[in-house]
Amino acid sequence: GKIMTTALLCALAHQIGYILDNLTSTQCFTRPIVLGSLTGLLCGDLKTGIIMGAELEAIFMGISQVGGVAATDYRVSTIVAVAFVITAGASQELGLSLAVTVGALINATKPIPKAIKVMYHPIFTKLHQSGNYKGFIGMFFLDGLVLKNLFETLIVFFGLAFGTDILTLVIARIPEFVLNGLNVASGMLVVVGLCLVTLSLWGTYTPVYILIGFILSKFLGLEITVIALIALAIAVLGFKQSKEINELKNLELIPQSEEGEDFYD
Repeated sequence: GKIMTTALLCALAHQIGYILDNLTSTQCFTRPIVLGSLTGLLCGDLKTGIIMGAELEAIFMGISQVGGVAATDYRVSTIVAVAFVITAGASQELGLSLAVTVGALINATKPIPKAIKVMYHPIFTKLHQSGNYKGFIGMFFLDGLVLKNLFETLIVFFGLAFGTDILTLVIARIPEFVLNGLNVASGMLVVVGLCLVTLSLWGTYTPVYILIGFILSKFLGLEITVIALIALAIAVLGFKQSKEINELKNLELIPQSEEGEDFYD
């Protein structure tokens, strides 16, 4: 009963996140850090949801749908991984490795919902040709808010409802050295994800900021929250300084006297 309830709540979270993204035309509500936190809240462990959501965000940060195509399904993988860690008591490192695997497997099923969408496309055509405006709008919202994401939502529900116990038994039989390897690999995934994002943002002062963060963490032993607040303060100061410099540059473009205007006249 508890597993079935958890599966239903997680499926609902997946569907709600997708609906909010469609209504706001963003990808914010289905990002791992949001879905992970929401899943943790529904499963009774908000802290684990936030931590795993942040780690999965670091892994999947550079992934977005370009032309409707994504390299992996980070939405389903985030919910399944967080829910499994909380309900089955697995390690967070194992959950991260599971998320990457699930994301790749779910992505392989994408042709199925696309084929289903093609099947009910003639309904839109008939409503359009008959001038049924209300029917067309109703079908439009039904597609965007329910049907378009229904297949993945069902995967979340059935995967957690009937796959949690099986997956727990399988993991219990995996040799310890394999699990240790997965734990190490999960740590590397987070680092690789952050490196890819840093590479896309690389600039003149990026190495300096990385060095400062390394010193604050390893030598001074500050917590990540404190380092994040320091980074936020530096970012605000840097933005303000850049704005002031640009304003000064714009002021230099304004003629200080009328002699130049007389000359060009």
